[in-house]
Amino acid sequence: MNLPETEDFTKFIYQVSELLEHSARAKGYNTTGANGTNDLYELVNKMNNSPGHPAGEIIYKTVRYMQKKDKKDLVKIAAWAYLIWRLDK
Repeated sequence: MNLPETEDFTKFIYQVSELLEHSARAKGYNTTGANGTNDLYELVNKMNNSPGHPAGEIIYKTVRYMQKKDKKDLVKIAAWAYLIWRLDK
């Protein structure tokens, strides 16, 4: 994922979308896009009986961002937050 040199909300949301749509598909995490079913998310939730893994990913990415200041981590935090918002029942 390449971050653009200029930063604004539209580009940030575009990067989150790219992560949820294309990167997830390429890695085999999700084949139905950001608004489709997410088998990996559901599988991990069933294994843990909670949405703890996605929340843990947010914490991990936040700590890593604070250490490295890599803005890619902020995009990943937003993507995980969206999945929790949409899929946590």
